[in-house]
Amino acid sequence: MYLPRLRRIDTVIKTMKQADRDTVVSRFFLTKLLREGKITPLKYGDSWVINIDELYGVMSGKVFQEKPYTPSPKRNLQKSGEIWHMFQAEDPETKVRKLNLRLFVKEQGIWYFTSSVGHWVIDVDELMYKLNPRGVDCAFDMPRLRWHDETVRRFRYLHQDIPVTISIVEKAFQSDNVFKIQNGHRWIINYDQLESEVYKMLGCTPNK
Repeated sequence: MYLPRLRRIDTVIKTMKQADRDTVVSRFFLTKLLREGKITPLKYGDSWVINIDELYGVMSGKVFQEKPYTPSPKRNLQKSGEIWHMFQAEDPETKVRKLNLRLFVKEQGIWYFTSSVGHWVIDVDELMYKLNPRGVDCAFDMPRLRWHDETVRRFRYLHQDIPVTISIVEKAFQSDNVFKIQNGHRWIINYDQLESEVYKMLGCTPNK
């Protein structure tokens, strides 16, 4: 079962910048995506969190749409502690803890009951829907995000091993195979996809 990887906005930015110092991701950009509904705004505990797999998927051109929830005839029940340990085992950096999980369940109206010994027993299927309403079903790699104008100008300098021109890079940018999104008056692009499209257009194999 896929478990969403939930992170605070500041943590997402820090993680992406540590992995890719040239990324153009920013708080303004992520907040804009949330406000426009391009990624799911999720209030969890005392903060807003993002499913990084949804973010990375969207930045790679994947389209996720919220799906209606249909309860199963037989509820899938687990204790809050069991759910917490399940998330920890899959994702050591998860935001899910036993106490904030219970708070989320109460706030979202998720079905649960308290046993005679104080255990919270929760409908896991309903919980997972509330945490992941757009049905992301797998982990995605972090894309390299770049400004379009700077990338076009510098692409030839960074790829001196291939006969590339600015016009070729610009044509690759226009391809539907390359994800791009407007941020203010500038475009942010998925650099990995742009690079792949340029190599495909030139009939070259990337040097690893």
